[in-house]
Amino acid sequence: MPSSNTPIDCVLVGYNEPDFDAFVTKQKEMESRSGAYHEIKSNSLIWQGRRMTYMDLLNHMTADATGQNPRLNVFEAPNLGACYLKSHLQKRGFGVELINFFNHDLEKFRTLLSHRPLAVAITTTFYVDNEPITEIIRFVREHAPETKIVVGGPHIFNIASDLDEETQEYIFNMIGADVYIIDSQGENTLSQLLGQLRHDRDLSGVPNLLYASHDDTFRRTQRVVENNDMDENSVDWSLFERDLIAPIAYLRTARGCPFACAFCNYPTMAGAHALSSVEVIEREMISLHEKGTQMLVFVDDTFNFPLDRFKQTLRMMRRNRFEFRWVSFLRCSNVDEEAMDLMRESGCLGVLLGIESGDQTMLKHMRKGTDVGKYQWAIGELHQRDIVTFASLICGFPGETEDSVRKTIEFIEESKPTFFNVQLYYHDTRSPIHQKSAEFEIDGAGYSWKHRHMDWKEAADWAKYMFKNVSHSIPLGLYGFSLWGIAYLVSKGISMEKIMAFGKLTRGMLFNSLDDDFSVDCSSQEEQLVDLFREG
Repeated sequence: MPSSNTPIDCVLVGYNEPDFDAFVTKQKEMESRSGAYHEIKSNSLIWQGRRMTYMDLLNHMTADATGQNPRLNVFEAPNLGACYLKSHLQKRGFGVELINFFNHDLEKFRTLLSHRPLAVAITTTFYVDNEPITEIIRFVREHAPETKIVVGGPHIFNIASDLDEETQEYIFNMIGADVYIIDSQGENTLSQLLGQLRHDRDLSGVPNLLYASHDDTFRRTQRVVENNDMDENSVDWSLFERDLIAPIAYLRTARGCPFACAFCNYPTMAGAHALSSVEVIEREMISLHEKGTQMLVFVDDTFNFPLDRFKQTLRMMRRNRFEFRWVSFLRCSNVDEEAMDLMRESGCLGVLLGIESGDQTMLKHMRKGTDVGKYQWAIGELHQRDIVTFASLICGFPGETEDSVRKTIEFIEESKPTFFNVQLYYHDTRSPIHQKSAEFEIDGAGYSWKHRHMDWKEAADWAKYMFKNVSHSIPLGLYGFSLWGIAYLVSKGISMEKIMAFGKLTRGMLFNSLDDDFSVDCSSQEEQLVDLFREG
């Protein structure tokens, strides 16, 4: 915490977790028009007459078993976007403070705002709704009304990319910030902005801005796409307190994605695939290891591409004897036995596999560039090395039929990934598949769509069917309990065996959730769950 005489140029704010009950209510109101409420049902559980996330249930069961609620939340882990910006700005001489998790850091935030910081910058990596942002803005206005509020990141960039200027300005006016950064990266824009604010200068020369002027209109500045060097902008972890980055930290070694899956617009939005050098990755890991980090979450969309660099990175980890446990995405089409040996030897706990479908025709439609046999081989090889697998599936992609759904179930039953989740297809009009709308007779967008073979309601029914008819893998919800959530729990001392037992015991509760059935008696599962967390 700074002294009263230390100027603060910027307070960076990480994640603000919205109220889950309010979120559920809002999505349920649109149940007849959109599949968003189905996604809530498939990623939450019903217990004692209310819907809650898997992590909330785990906390309740632990409290019943031990008399103490651990209040575990995956968003306690360091917010990588905010950490990255803090490092970037401090390297350039700015005074920066960090609010990692808004919900847990309100008192610290009040104290920092009492110092009247020049600016508050809000990241938006995980948001699909504006309310978490406006809640932070209201808090800042109440405690530091003169502080400039800046918002940037993926949510803002998506609004600017999807909507016309008039609609953008209407939404940004409702959100209520002073300045919006319109770039998929934006760190250089933020540093230029702070330099202008520090000297009370006009903002018109700073690129990539939309900002409120004195006459209550918005002004836009020149668009200059950022392409920041990964090595030059690596995170200096020595700037962070041990309590933040131990026992778990997130690490990025690449930006963008070299592949072009038909359902995903990320490669277009994020720009060209850019890599950190193994030497710079090693430097970051040494710093994290010295700070006490024990668990790493690699957030790269394709950590194992290119394969040679992936192997170099794993050999480096093995050579340094960091003894990290780690998780990442893994692309099955780009791995071999040597790589998987290195994964085990370097401490891999588990991988998230974008399987998407177990039907070869669907994989072709999705442009996955692999085959079902490769998936089956990779899962088997990973399990032989005691590496946990979490299979992510999509139900309803254009071309999906009853036959392809059944083939996916058959694939999961045969390959037996440790965990799985089925997501309802979300139609992004900026994704490559949208260019084939006429071929597949696609109509609609988001979670409200139809194509030649099914609509979102039929797909939601099939997704429910998939959950209920897979018996050899454990279903888990994605709201704070994906593979990243599992890594967080392991870093907190909860064993993988206990997490797997938890998933098996909650399977029946998930079925109740999928049916929106609040009347079922779950006392039998509750007793078993309490016993599970009463054990050592």
